[in-house]
Amino acid sequence: MSLSTNTTRIFGRTLMDDVTDAVYASVTLLQHGVIGVIGDISSSWTSLSAIMTSTLEIPQCSFTASAIAFSDKTQYKYFFRTIPTQVIIADVMLSFAADQGWSKVGVLYTDDPLGQQFYQRTVVRAGISGLHLTQYHSIPTSGTVSLDVSLESMSAAGTRILLVAASGEPLENLMIKAAQLGYMTDDYVWLLMGDVGQGLYDAVTTYNTQAVTPINYNDTFSGVFMFDNWLSLYGYPPFEKFLDEWSVLDPLALAYSCMMVMAQGFSHTVSTISNKTYALEQLSSGELGQYMLPSAFNVGYVGPEGPMVYDANGDLTDG
Repeated sequence: MSLSTNTTRIFGRTLMDDVTDAVYASVTLLQHGVIGVIGDISSSWTSLSAIMTSTLEIPQCSFTASAIAFSDKTQYKYFFRTIPTQVIIADVMLSFAADQGWSKVGVLYTDDPLGQQFYQRTVVRAGISGLHLTQYHSIPTSGTVSLDVSLESMSAAGTRILLVAASGEPLENLMIKAAQLGYMTDDYVWLLMGDVGQGLYDAVTTYNTQAVTPINYNDTFSGVFMFDNWLSLYGYPPFEKFLDEWSVLDPLALAYSCMMVMAQGFSHTVSTISNKTYALEQLSSGELGQYMLPSAFNVGYVGPEGPMVYDANGDLTDG
């Protein structure tokens, strides 16, 4: 089945001066009786519209909003996306560790949605990668209480490869504490999430202003690997060429996978109802909302970036 332009709309916005304008734009869109929404262009703007669409039982798909907060189905029940979250970095870290011939890994994570999903995914995926997950510990979001115990426990268990799901102050406190306790030697390897080099350097510099024994940043953190989702590779000729070609395309092409997944999800839902005419009428009037959860869009679609297979949170299981 095809989607009528007066029932499904694709929208994107640049940064507005007033949040009220963004809310007004979303409300105006939804007043047109849409049965599906594709967008928004950023996580911050998407959070405004996704709460409204979930309240109204309207499915919403984003191709750019990667914030982990959207995995919370108590708020964003009808939201799903065609871009992987940072949690997928766990797969890359495990694959890297396996390729190096390492056999045992440990996980340190902040007790927040991202950290929890990261360690849970690691628990599931470590065995698939042929790795033994020795231990996993949550670390404090502020201060250094319990860091000594967690690090000593990891070391005592023979863990030398540590995967870390943390950023900002919690990560910086962890790495400085690890350096103080002697866990940044050549015997240890640290796999970090995101490009955190500058933040860690600044934290070490600040620490050194009052430390009795300063930390040499370059010598101490030579065994650190950072993993990130890079959407921009400026200065890399093939990427620059891609940008030139991409700039002349219709902006709506960005939403292609969302549009296809949503269309096929609608089609599949309608096909399960014996009276197709009645089903289409129900769909066009928004009466099938209770069926339009993320699971309804697990239709086996394969987009430009691979299979669109979703978990219960509407997040891609691969990326």
